[in-house]
Amino acid sequence: MVELTRRSVLALFLSAGILASPRAALAEDVPTFGTPPGRPRISIDRLTFPAMAGSERYVRHLKSVLRREARRVDWGAGRNNRIPLRFTVEKLSLVPKGNALEVRCSARGELPGGRRARSRLVFGGDPKKAQKLVERVLEIVARGVVGRLAEMERERRSA
Repeated sequence: MVELTRRSVLALFLSAGILASPRAALAEDVPTFGTPPGRPRISIDRLTFPAMAGSERYVRHLKSVLRREARRVDWGAGRNNRIPLRFTVEKLSLVPKGNALEVRCSARGELPGGRRARSRLVFGGDPKKAQKLVERVLEIVARGVVGRLAEMERERRSA
């Protein structure tokens, strides 16, 4: 039986590896699987909010929530893309019900091409903490709308 030296075994493995490996693929040859790298730039083109007491504070809070939620969801697009988003709070009302405060909110989000998502929520809580209650309702509604819009965008890009 023939004894192989370490060098010959190493040379055999290296030559087999080099000969068996395909040529280096160019960027246009590589098929894309999954999602592109990075995150798209989500821009809030328009934010409409009903006139009410303290609306400036709620708008500021809603903008930060929309930015955060837009970062968290998967849009199916990479870092070289820009997705404009329009968000409208159609209705926001505070109704006292006994010793509780009921907040009713209806919101709509839009993407280019007429794709829309809507969310409605009725939420109750302590009337002494009305501001926190309204901010919580806006967070829940925004999360639902942005999540649905991202799902529609992923479906559009995968088709």
